[in-house]
Amino acid sequence: MLKSIKKLPFVGSLLLALIGGAVSAQEEMTAAADLKEPELLILHGEIATPIIIPPGNVVPDHIEAFGFYHSGKYVDYISEVAPFSTFINLHWSNVDEKLAEAKRHGVKVWVELGPIFFNTSSGHTRQEDYLELWESAKEKLKPYEDIIYALDPLDEPFNRSSMSYGEVKEYLDEIGLILMRDFPDAYRALTFTEKSVEEILFWQRIVGWDPINQVWEFSEYSEYMPINYNLFGVDKYKGVNFQGGMTDLLRENVEKVREHTGALQDAKFYIIPRAFMTDNTTYGYLTEEQLITRAQQAYDHAVRNEDVIAIYPFAWPEVYASKGTLYGPRYVPEVEEQYRKIGKAIKLFRD
Repeated sequence: MLKSIKKLPFVGSLLLALIGGAVSAQEEMTAAADLKEPELLILHGEIATPIIIPPGNVVPDHIEAFGFYHSGKYVDYISEVAPFSTFINLHWSNVDEKLAEAKRHGVKVWVELGPIFFNTSSGHTRQEDYLELWESAKEKLKPYEDIIYALDPLDEPFNRSSMSYGEVKEYLDEIGLILMRDFPDAYRALTFTEKSVEEILFWQRIVGWDPINQVWEFSEYSEYMPINYNLFGVDKYKGVNFQGGMTDLLRENVEKVREHTGALQDAKFYIIPRAFMTDNTTYGYLTEEQLITRAQQAYDHAVRNEDVIAIYPFAWPEVYASKGTLYGPRYVPEVEEQYRKIGKAIKLFRD
């Protein structure tokens, strides 16, 4: 199933000699529950030299990125997550300082562009001066083009925007073309809600009544699926089951659009495991053990699906919701430990 599996590379020729050289690429991948953190070896001499000893994790090539939602909400968070993340989720506030901090710590950025393209005061409708705002934003981003992993025009667009579904799709595709033109090497990413995937983007929706044949007519694919993007995710935080099934349904939606229109040939996916504790009745209570299991399920799901290239847990810090606070791994050490293992396993042999 996996076309290529890589061993965590060793740091330095001395370390290669210590452990006996390269390892066969045919080794079975490491399950999430068996992932281990690297050890630190100090070589003593005139100058003490720290060397990272890989723990022997085997990670499939296609999993290329790991980072948390809201990990770049504040500048101080970047140094906290950088050791076990390949990217940070960059909120647009204080963007100059955050970009510089991310580069200093050697992590890429997943940039949220909502304030550039959408007017929050009018129900996330089209910004009248979005082209001017984008030109200003582009000037800030261009010096950091080499660390931009993904550009995200609006989180949960069909759920947040008061525009019609058709208007949202049309505007997103216009934005996608702009992002493609100005940052061709960055992923163009969109996160959908469970409801959007099941109802708006689902191809088997009822589209009308056929009075002649006296039957309901169903769509063969969703005309609302944005097509100028290449990285998609769906969030599902309720219940005790991992949201991998929702990713499978999103994949089917994408495949239907690809089959009927030829678009989305290069589409990839990211998964968004719930990583927070809360008493919020909307989401339900999960124990630390259940959240750890969910993290492991997310990683193992990614391993089994070659088109899943990133793991994007929600969320690193606390998030204030209408019915209670959500507490991410920053406040739940046992959950952080599991994600630290997953993040390091992915990060330590990626560029």
